Amino acid sequence: MIHLIYASTVTVGGWATFTRHLHDTLKRTGHDVQVWKVGNNTEAKQRPWGPDHTYRNLAPCDFEDYLGEPDDYIVMCVIGKDYKPEAETLIGMGAGVVIHDTTEHSTRMNVKRPWVIRRSLLGVGNSRGGVFIRHPYVRAKRPSSTHTPRPRKGAIAPSRIDFDKNLAMMLDANRRGADIDIIGFENRLYTRNKIVPYYPEWVQSHNLRTYPRTGALAVPRLRRAKFMVDLTDIRDDGGGTQYTFLEAWDAGAIPVIGNWWVREDDDMVPGENCLAVAGASDLVKLMRAARKDPDLYDDLPLAGEQQLVYHRPKVLEPLIMKWLRRVKRDAG
Repeated sequence: MIHLIYASTVTVGGWATFTRHLHDTLKRTGHDVQVWKVGNNTEAKQRPWGPDHTYRNLAPCDFEDYLGEPDDYIVMCVIGKDYKPEAETLIGMGAGVVIHDTTEHSTRMNVKRPWVIRRSLLGVGNSRGGVFIRHPYVRAKRPSSTHTPRPRKGAIAPSRIDFDKNLAMMLDANRRGADIDIIGFENRLYTRNKIVPYYPEWVQSHNLRTYPRTGALAVPRLRRAKFMVDLTDIRDDGGGTQYTFLEAWDAGAIPVIGNWWVREDDDMVPGENCLAVAGASDLVKLMRAARKDPDLYDDLPLAGEQQLVYHRPKVLEPLIMKWLRRVKRDAG
């Protein structure tokens, strides 16, 4: 059994998406998998986590009883800032830790051999002994062969609406005609204080832009778009992929990312499998050029789809299991 531990109250965004794709990757390659959410009580029942996934609640006092079998493996998919004691207990039991970005609390813990999802995270914080393994990704179900695709047009920004997503840059571009459709879970504290006072056209809403972030439900939306815009900017972070990039490639849309994200000899190659912009002016120029010439950039989606090979379950499962065995042996 492989136990996936979710130690956070945050249930949207990259952490949740990673956990679901890791679950599906391991299941498709023949493993028994259980997702656990760390809580106050241990429950026997499975709780729904979207239409296709479930989890169980697990109290720290029961870790040994439920996770301690000799043949079990433990992956800490997420460690929230208030879960350090629980994480240290699980690390002592041989759990592997995943580090997603430079802001995570796990980088300040005694993690000897973490799984880092981007090369740029190697050597950051306590990830100096880290192992680089790309995001697991299971492709969305494709439309039937009788489906007639619509002409692609416009851009969608499907990520969280939050402090590190450069929403103001997209709104500046929209004021000048870029017409980016901004969707995703909204941090209303952020938009109330940082967006509404300067962009009165923004209407706060829990439901107006949110869509279910389970499985790959962004992909059907992106199949109608020419571009996917994600301008994430996290301090000292960048390089590699995010799930919005993978979803765009899966859907045949072109990722448009911030040029600050790009690293040399890395996965994201502007002009080959994505486009990179420096700000709102670049976004406006890109959208205008695409409207003027609908065939512009049509060679980019194929390269993006080919990049997804590196995220397939059959490619990643041997790397994940090699890492897990080494972590468990080191804890030994």
